[in-house]
Amino acid sequence: MIAGSLLTTLAEALFPTRCVVCRRKRSLLCSECIGKLPVLDKEFCLVCDRPAIGGFTHPGCATRYTPERVLSGFWYRSPVPRIVQALKFKGIYPLAAILADLLVEELGERGVSFGEEVLIVPIPLSFWRKGARGYNQAELLAQGLGERLRLEVDSSVLQKVKDVESLAQRNTPREERLRRVKGVFAIKKGEEAAVEGKDILLVDDVLTSGATVREAARVLKKAGARQVWVVTFAKGRLWRN
Repeated sequence: MIAGSLLTTLAEALFPTRCVVCRRKRSLLCSECIGKLPVLDKEFCLVCDRPAIGGFTHPGCATRYTPERVLSGFWYRSPVPRIVQALKFKGIYPLAAILADLLVEELGERGVSFGEEVLIVPIPLSFWRKGARGYNQAELLAQGLGERLRLEVDSSVLQKVKDVESLAQRNTPREERLRRVKGVFAIKKGEEAAVEGKDILLVDDVLTSGATVREAARVLKKAGARQVWVVTFAKGRLWRN
């Protein structure tokens, strides 16, 4: 134990922990930078991107396969992109626990609660992309949420079976975004019972076009999921036509 403590102290002296935003020492995300996070001050319908009470999908926008609700903690504005990119591309795994804490705290302040039987499902990466990166940031965030909310996490039931080019293009019409992601997800063979009749919390790091989570929700609901709520750490814009 003493040797381990000395090694930790030595490692910290040689490679001090720094805030991923301001680069100051001793914390991956310092309190000052946390204070600058742009809290999402209103909630939106996932389909039309217009304000919606509680983030519930407008009745006129909903179909049998759309998510019932979308919740995000923060706007995807400075300093959030730097934080998300540090988790997504730099392999700073402990950031996921910090983001989960911040998200749970923010949603709790809005009075959001989840049932005890909810199943958390992260948006998956394809086999090839996860292999190249070595991990899935949405899965890390989902595991953090599962620990804090004491909910089951299933990272294998939903699979991404093919990759598509990035949808983060402001001039891509909504119909084209939805067309591109059609068929990219599938329920793992033999795992249909894992989602049948379940309420699902579908987790991703950032909500951008919304096409990806809508396609994932469609696949889950076709497999028998009862309700699907989408939860992301941050939200960009859904770029109306």
